[in-house]
Amino acid sequence: MQSEQQYLKTYDPSLFEHPSVTVDILIFTVADKKLRLLLIKRNTYPFWGKWAVPGGFLRMDESADEAAVRRIYEEAGVKNVHMEQLYTFSAVDRDPRTRVISIAYLATVPFSRLQYSAGIGADDASLFSIDGVTEREEVTESIADADSEKALDPSSGDLLLTASEGIAVRGADLAFDHAEIIRTAVRRMRGKLNYTDLAFGFLNDPSSFTLTELRIIHEAILGHKLDIGNFRRTIKRDYEAAGRIVEKGLEKGSVGRPAMLYSYIQDPARAFT
Repeated sequence: MQSEQQYLKTYDPSLFEHPSVTVDILIFTVADKKLRLLLIKRNTYPFWGKWAVPGGFLRMDESADEAAVRRIYEEAGVKNVHMEQLYTFSAVDRDPRTRVISIAYLATVPFSRLQYSAGIGADDASLFSIDGVTEREEVTESIADADSEKALDPSSGDLLLTASEGIAVRGADLAFDHAEIIRTAVRRMRGKLNYTDLAFGFLNDPSSFTLTELRIIHEAILGHKLDIGNFRRTIKRDYEAAGRIVEKGLEKGSVGRPAMLYSYIQDPARAFT
């Protein structure tokens, strides 16, 4: 009987087909009170001229997580931001070139840290707001609203993505299956607002923020306004009472009644997972 070393030495990797693997990166931020997503305009086939989520093929010497970190830095110029694996998209015909499996990642980036530009394979890059997704209501207790939670139905409606430059793109006009990927990502974020600290990843300065800033982030992700009183009571109950946010003092230099500033204390066991 041959040893494992002998077996590996004679193993023929061509015995099985090898699908290609990519990482697609959904880089989200909140700007002007809206949830925004970084898209690039492709200047190569397939889908030349179409807007797409940035991404790239996995290198032979890196893990999927390492590839995602690399692409986030290449596309948005940031490191050390919250990133999580979203889902693996593996429909047989999702890429017209060959069999391509995509591992999608979701990243939350403070707007003040973004440094994006069109890279290799792109003519343009821009931040798009996300609208036009049909929702269904589920009655449940949540941090988003003391009366109800709105959850995204990924199989209904059409996306409408709009950039500040006046560019408007329908989900059906995006490259590959990126409309489905975006829907899945928004659904994930909306669902996780109730039991994780995901919203804090969008703060420009987690060590000094107001509850109004935090509420605006929640509203941007959810796509609707929240009751101010309910939001404040829930945050103070679930975060301040638990010692996960602490008061720093009143905001200086503000017009009118100064707001209380808070500092976020990250709990590694709970923060974003």
